[in-house]
Amino acid sequence: MHTAAQTGLLSFEGSLSRQASQSVCKAARAAPDPAASLVTPVLPRLPACKHFLNLTNGVEAVPLLESLSLHFSFVRIQSTWCEQQRFDLILANLDAALLLHLALGHCCLVWDFASRNKKRGIPRALWYGLEFVNYVLRRLWFQRCTDAWLRRQNVTSVFEAHYNDLQKTTVAKLRYYMRYIPAGVTDIHLYGVCKATVHDPDPGYYRDIVHKHLWNGLTTDPAELQSSSQQMTLSDAQEIPTGVLQPSSRNLGEPCMLSLEPCD
Repeated sequence: MHTAAQTGLLSFEGSLSRQASQSVCKAARAAPDPAASLVTPVLPRLPACKHFLNLTNGVEAVPLLESLSLHFSFVRIQSTWCEQQRFDLILANLDAALLLHLALGHCCLVWDFASRNKKRGIPRALWYGLEFVNYVLRRLWFQRCTDAWLRRQNVTSVFEAHYNDLQKTTVAKLRYYMRYIPAGVTDIHLYGVCKATVHDPDPGYYRDIVHKHLWNGLTTDPAELQSSSQQMTLSDAQEIPTGVLQPSSRNLGEPCMLSLEPCD
C-alpha cells in the first residue's frame, strides 16, 4: 500500500481572523522557511492511529483492519466533489469524530481504494481532497501558511481562493473543534492509505462486506423484539454503574429517548 503524506511542524501563538491571516501567509510564501519543506513523516504504530474508511471503496479495508484488531470508523469524501471543486461541501460534511481526533493531535489515517489509477491506486479523494482538508485546518486552527502541492504543481493560490470562499457556517463548524486542541498540539496529522481495486463500480461487493463484517443479524423491529431474547434487560442496564437505562414513556409525536437516572 502507498501512503500519501505531507507533514511539517510550526508553532504559532495566538489566533488571527481569516482576513488578518492573509498577510501572514503572503509573507510566509515570500520568505519560505527551509525547515517547513516536505519531509517523509514518522508515523505512530497502527494501533495508535485512528482509522477511517472512506465510503464507498474504503470498505474493502474492513477485513484487513479486523484481522489486525484495529478499530475504525467511516467518512465520505467524494471524489466527484473534488473534481467539481466543491470544497465547501467536503468540509461541511466531514465526520465529527475525524475532526475531534485531529484537534486532539491524533494521527488519522483515511483508507481508500482507487480504480482509475491502476499503477499507484491513489484516489482523488486522498491526493486532492485530503490535501485541501490539511491546508484549511492548518490555516484555520494553527495559522500555518505552507505551500500546497498536487502532483508536483504548486496550487497554493487555488487552495487559498477556495479557503477564502468558504461559507461562514462551514468555518464556524471547523472553528468549533479548536476548543479541544490541547496545549502543545501544533499541527494536523492526516494521511491517506491507498491501493488499487478492481471492484469499482460494484455496490454489491461493498454491501456484502458491510453485511458480513458489520451487521450482527439482530433485529430492531418492535414486534419481533417482543418475542425474542434480544431485548434490553435490567442486567444490561445495570452494567452502567451510575444508573440504569430506562426507555421513557412518550405520547404520540414525542421523541423516544433512554433516560439515564440514578439507581434507587
